[in-house]
Order: sequence, then structure tokens, then C-alpha cells
Amino acid sequence: MTESNETKLEAAFELLAKIEEGGGEAYIVGGAVRDYLSGRPLGDIDIATSEPPSHIQKMFDKVIPVGIEHGTVIVRFRSVSYEVTTFRTEEGYEDYRHPDEVTFVRDIKADLARRDFTINAMAMDRYGTIIDPYSGLAAIENRQVKAVGDPFDRFTEDPLRMMRAARFSSQLEFEVENGTRQAISAKSSLLRYISVERIAVETLKLYRGRGYKKAISMVSDTNLITYLPIFNTIASFTNIAPLVRLSSWPELVTYYLTYAPSFSIKEWMKRWKLSNKERRETEELNNALNEYLVKNRVTPWLLYVLPESLQRAFARVLQAKGLADESILMLLKEGCKNLPILSSRELAFQPQDLISLYADKQKGPWISEYMKEIEHQVVERHLPNDYEKIKEWALLWNPPENN
Repeated sequence: MTESNETKLEAAFELLAKIEEGGGEAYIVGGAVRDYLSGRPLGDIDIATSEPPSHIQKMFDKVIPVGIEHGTVIVRFRSVSYEVTTFRTEEGYEDYRHPDEVTFVRDIKADLARRDFTINAMAMDRYGTIIDPYSGLAAIENRQVKAVGDPFDRFTEDPLRMMRAARFSSQLEFEVENGTRQAISAKSSLLRYISVERIAVETLKLYRGRGYKKAISMVSDTNLITYLPIFNTIASFTNIAPLVRLSSWPELVTYYLTYAPSFSIKEWMKRWKLSNKERRETEELNNALNEYLVKNRVTPWLLYVLPESLQRAFARVLQAKGLADESILMLLKEGCKNLPILSSRELAFQPQDLISLYADKQKGPWISEYMKEIEHQVVERHLPNDYEKIKEWALLWNPPENN
């Protein structure tokens, strides 16, 4: 266990102790237990307790009532946020996500029965003792993603769990247990009832995992691919998996654009309900990729138009397509240091200078077009960033005649 994990657990154990001092039971549950037993870094730590939210609110000074109707509050303790939920059972999932009925119970094992996979259905008390009624530890040792109880029931309750199975398979590099996999194949059509936003979150996490190639194959083999917009139109989907992991939707869209040529960036954004920021970043990555493909190298102009914040993403896209190796990121970073200018504001010759040079010409789009050409010539070092040199060069042009 890393020092970071120890520190996180010590603080969580103090929280458990405080709930116990108040007469309740409390355990660390879910992903934190799974990651602790797997030797992985801990993320957020969730707590399950026998106490109702009203009792928890009295025990701690800072409590945020985020989902009291389902028994959940956020407790701020020693500058860390913990999601604290009362032991509960659930029945009925008419909307394929939220339970129609929640019943608070006093038994941690009954609470664990509602979890999705055995690796997530374990609890740990403040002494480090593991409660494992569904053999989650055995699943970790066997590197398996296995549903709790009847997988058909689990996937009917919330069909997104099928994508979560693929995602955990990728993140943990585990195999999906045969019975669980068969249930996914049988229930895959239920994914149509899940919002594309929720599917998008799991899809991206899948591509970020080390086992993404196997997970992609499973998504295809179990027919989940049918319910992934645009991906479901790509022929030989499993055969064109990226060569490296991708970490954002702009990277994914840029990578797959050429394999789904009838879909524009705008259409990808619409189908997957992605943000304007993701659209802009996809356009910037795609422009850089096209420049790279045309010139077959990293040009000064490519370095200039590609935001520094997207250098890592662009490097991953090139590696994913087999167009570059790991050294590409250093090449991008070093290349930026040698650019003659970093923005149009640094040009020695500005739009007003061009207008003054052709004072008798009517203003119009030609100004921005010519300035863009000047910018390009300077960045590519075909023209020095010198006022007189640029002015001399600009005088050789033939600006449009006035109408």
C-alpha cells in the first residue's frame, strides 16, 4: 500500500470510528476497497453506515444533503469529502437507473447485495477487516469482472452496468466472467434506454484503460456496439482499434473521423452530446492532423496553430494511428521553442499597416486573408518578422480592385 493510500485510509478510519462512537456501524465500501485489495491508488472513498442521514448530520459539522431521499449525504471531514450512505436495499428500476423503492436496513451484507459486480461488493471496517459475502476478493485474484447474484437481474436494473463491465475490464485488465458476458449479450438491447451522456462517460473510461483493446472486442462481440452512435457504422471496428490509449473525446473523434467519413465533427458532437469546448478541441486536433498528413512532418505552422494544451492529445492521436512514436511529444515541445512568433499580436506588421499601405482600397475580407498569409509566411520562416521586409513583400501583391 502506498503512503498516499495509508494517509487516505487513516482519515477514513477516523470517520468510521466517530460514527461507531455515535452508536452506529460504518464501513468503507465499493471501489476504494477494490482498489486497496488490488494495490491500486485510491480515489474517492465511499462510506456505508447503519445510521440514517439525520443522525449523520448531528455527528459532523459539515454535511451536505445531496440525496437524503436515498440515504446519501456528503460529509466534509479533515478537508476531505466522503459520500456517506445508509445501508439500503432497492426494488424496481422502471427508468433503468433509479430504484422505484429504497428501504433502509441495518445489515451491511444486505446493502452489498445491491451492488453491480463482486469486486465492488466488499466492505472494510476501521480495523482493515474485509466483509466479502460475494467472493469479490476471489474475483480480484482470478482477475474477473463478475456480476453480483443473477447478472440478468443486475443488467435489467441498470443496463449501463453492461458498459461498466467493459470499462472495468479495460481499467483493471480483467476478463468478464462467462456468465456475466452471456447476460450482456442477451440484454444488450436494453442499452437503448440509457442516455448517451452516461454511455459517453463509460466509453471514454474504457479507452483510457490499459485493457482497452480486449474491452473493445467485448463491446463488439456482445452487440453493445449497436448502441454506440457512429461507432456502430464503422466496418471492422475491432480491427482498427487505436495503437495506444486515448484520453479525451476530442482524441477519440479525431482518431475515428477517417473511419466514418460520412460523419462530420459537428455530427459527432450532436450524436454524443459533447460540449462546445470538445468541439473546438476536436477541430484543432483535426486541423493539426491534416497538416501533418499533407506535409508528412511536424511543420512550424502545425506547432503554431496547435494550442500547447493539446500537444499531449495530438501526440497520442499520432501514436494511435502509427504515425509517430513516443518521441513525438518532445519534438512538439522543443519545436515550439523555436517559433519566430507565438501569436499574430507579435507580428511586426499589423492589419492597420496593411490598410495604410492600400489606403485607396475598400476594406473587406482580403485584409484578414492577406494577414493570415503574412502570418503563415513568417511562422514558416519564409519571411522575416521585420516591418520593412513584410511591407516590401506586401507591395508585390495585387489586392482586389474596388467595386
